[in-house]
This record gives sequence, C-alpha cells and structure tokens, in this order.
Amino acid sequence: MAADVEKALAPTLSDLTKRIREQGRSIDKLTADVEALRKSLELEVHMRSDVGALEREVVKLRVVNGLASWFKKHGPEYRVYDWPMEKGPDLIIEGKGILTAVEVTVRPKMKDVNRLTAGAGIVKLECGRKPDLLVIYSYSGEVPERVAQYATKRGVKIARGPRELKELLNEAAKAGEGTST
Repeated sequence: MAADVEKALAPTLSDLTKRIREQGRSIDKLTADVEALRKSLELEVHMRSDVGALEREVVKLRVVNGLASWFKKHGPEYRVYDWPMEKGPDLIIEGKGILTAVEVTVRPKMKDVNRLTAGAGIVKLECGRKPDLLVIYSYSGEVPERVAQYATKRGVKIARGPRELKELLNEAAKAGEGTST
C-alpha cells in the first residue's frame, strides 16, 4: 500500500517541482523587470531635473534680455550686461557713475541674498570695483517677508519690476554711491 501511495504521489511531486522551478524563473524575471524599471525611473528623474534646470536658465536669460530691452527704451542712461560667469550675479548694470550687481529670480530666497553678497567680491575682481548697489530682481513680484527683512539686513535691495529697478538705480546715483572704488 505504501508503494501505491508513493506511486500515486510521484506525478504530483514531479508537477510541484516543475511549478516551483517555473515560479522561481518567474520571480527572477520579475526581479530583473523591477530592477530595469527602477533604473529607468532614476534616469527619467535625472533627465527631468536637467530639463528643469535648463528651462530655468532659459527663463532667466529671457528676463535678462527683456530688462536690457526695457532699459534701452526707458533708461538709456544705464547699460545692462549679462554676467557671463557661473559665480556672481546674473547681470550687471552700469550708468550714472554706479555699478549694480543684480540676481534674477522668480521668488527670492535667503540663498539668493547670500549668493549676491558673496558674488560682490567676484564683481570687484572682474570689474575693478565693488558694486555700489546689490539688487535682487523678482520677476514674479513675490517676495517672502522674511527674505525681504534678511535682504535689508545684508544691504540688498529688492526690485519687483523694471520701473522699480530703475528707481533704485536713480536713488543710488543721486545719493552719490557711485564714488566707491
């Protein structure tokens, strides 16, 4: 009788062994697919972050060019230059005896204030003089209150549009701040 039971179970054990092997292969394939999907998602995230950074730079360049065009028409006494280096401000404005370093951003952050103040030394090295005026240009017009307070403490002005930026430049020129070297 034991032999009969063993004989009867033999095909079942053989089927179970086959199924376990098939499931093992299926699990291996799923593991490989999940790993490939993970790598694909990591690549997608990396590519999107690069695209996001590129889009931000394109927008910033458009703002800089827009400011340069605006000043040609409404403030020809000032010259707007794109700052070509990675470190330092986004643009320089010269005119009426003053040199101004400008950081362009959508919505100012503390790090923008710090970047601008740190970049003043780089401007001095390249232009031969320290900027008379440091300005953060918020092209959204939104400025968090704590950032505005921090900027004021660090001697940084904030402009929410080209007209406001020109007013800051005119005030600095009138105050005679253009005499520093």
